[in-house]
Amino acid sequence: MLMTLSCTVHYSVSTAIDLENLQSSRNCLAEWSRIWQLKISYMKCSHLYINGITNSHNVSMLLDKLATVDSVKDLGITVDSELKFGKHIGNIVAREHARANLIHKCFFSRDAQTLMRAFIVYVRPLLEYGSCVWSPHFKSDIDRIESVQCRFTKRSRFLNNMSYRRYSQRLMTLGLETLEVRRLHQDAFNV
Repeated sequence: MLMTLSCTVHYSVSTAIDLENLQSSRNCLAEWSRIWQLKISYMKCSHLYINGITNSHNVSMLLDKLATVDSVKDLGITVDSELKFGKHIGNIVAREHARANLIHKCFFSRDAQTLMRAFIVYVRPLLEYGSCVWSPHFKSDIDRIESVQCRFTKRSRFLNNMSYRRYSQRLMTLGLETLEVRRLHQDAFNV
């Protein structure tokens, strides 16, 4: 019987004793899985050093050495060893630009309201997923995320004659807010 178990364990290691305790915990988990005949796929396991701190100690579970990674994806959000989300933002922006292009390509209707409804249903939730965790504070990241909606509204048939700099005017015409404002509202209501 092969069981897939996905979990993230956060453990602070600052001394050699902490390192021994961490290895002991891993060994206990491996022993538990052996006793209950629930195999762990060690090839899918890895560890991430936070803040660029590296350790020459081989991290293992029983005889299998665990891979060291620079970033990890958990619950759909990618975080790197410096606890930054630039890679995550880059991934979602690229994926959602492609999805927004598919809406323009696949929908026969060129009605701006219909296309915006499709954008709101199929693209925007993925741009906003987990934003309370990764909400950007760098202007470049904010602009990269906003570029998806900006480009989509620019391609709308009745709005494409407006200047690229008139993104705010296009949003007012469609009755929408910027993605940044939506994230700020969401943060205010989650407090």
